[in-house]
Amino acid sequence: MDIEDLLVLETKIVQKRVVFKFTYTEISITELRTLKTVELMESVLKSLRKKEVTNVCFVFVINSLEMTTNIKLFEQFASIFRSYTDVIKQKLDFTIIQTNNGIFKLFFSLFKMYYEPIKPLYMCHTKESVEKCLTSSSERNKISDLSEKIIKDSKC
Repeated sequence: MDIEDLLVLETKIVQKRVVFKFTYTEISITELRTLKTVELMESVLKSLRKKEVTNVCFVFVINSLEMTTNIKLFEQFASIFRSYTDVIKQKLDFTIIQTNNGIFKLFFSLFKMYYEPIKPLYMCHTKESVEKCLTSSSERNKISDLSEKIIKDSKC
């Protein structure tokens, strides 16, 4: 029996930038599914080490979210990002989170306890606003960079 995916990955090129779009499948978060997701993220991050990959963007589409009570899962997910800090600094332009769900803010506040974003992080509410954010720096400038807020909050 296969383990169901928590995230479905789509990859496309937008303005000479590789966009990795992860869409949450809205199934229950389990330890095995999380481990599979960590493997997926590690595979994507490992691909950033390829010489021909120069600019990337991550998009996470999370319209609903079931909170897990296993804090170790947050640690595992965050540790994979920390282990690729060098390539993230070098090649990731920004990350967009598409959500219209308030519970995500709770999830994100827990996640930031284990990982501090090192590149701009934008939150959009619709597919259309994500597309604008992907293609226009002026649109990104209209949206507050959550990573700056997180860094300020962590210094308080």
